[in-house]
Amino acid sequence: MVEFDKSEETRSRRANLFLVATGTLSTAHLPFWLNWLSVNRPHYKVTVGVTDSARNFVSPSALTALTGTPVVRNTWDTTGGVEPIHTRIAADYDGLVVFPASVAFLSALAAASGSSPFHLAALGTAAPVILAPTFPPGVADNPLVVDVLHRIDGVPNYHIVKSHKGTSRSTGAETDVTAPMWDVIGVFEAAAGDPGGTTGASEPAHA
Repeated sequence: MVEFDKSEETRSRRANLFLVATGTLSTAHLPFWLNWLSVNRPHYKVTVGVTDSARNFVSPSALTALTGTPVVRNTWDTTGGVEPIHTRIAADYDGLVVFPASVAFLSALAAASGSSPFHLAALGTAAPVILAPTFPPGVADNPLVVDVLHRIDGVPNYHIVKSHKGTSRSTGAETDVTAPMWDVIGVFEAAAGDPGGTTGASEPAHA
């Protein structure tokens, strides 16, 4: 795993990130991680996109306050009518981060589903796409999920951040939880530093 650069020099780095939050319990911790990011990378501009299910775990108003940018919903239907927001996301950002990445989001991405703006943006961008999975107990070991991760990891500009071992809130069993934000930013910065987008920074979340 790539180490997060803690030097004072790196605090001056600039990047324009689009961060997708999916519907998992780990999403409730996103305000903490956005605050951490603002302290450690104060020149990063972050726009948060929320899936419908993510709104059950975190307040869009809080995310807007923390980032200073309006939250983007995962829909083409906006107040101005139908807009191709997927093309703007794919073209306008230095990286797309999915934190945390749910099993549903990962599975649809591996199937090349273009059924939502966020999936279509991830499929269309040439920028690094950084995915930080989180799994309920036992799910990461399912052969279907292992196959999903391998398919994603085979895309040159996709980078899976290895999940960490943690404890399930619902069962108390050991499970694979979202990696900390410093791991995610370390992988992004390594990937963004390589013009080809393939630095070897990613590790499959599960072998």
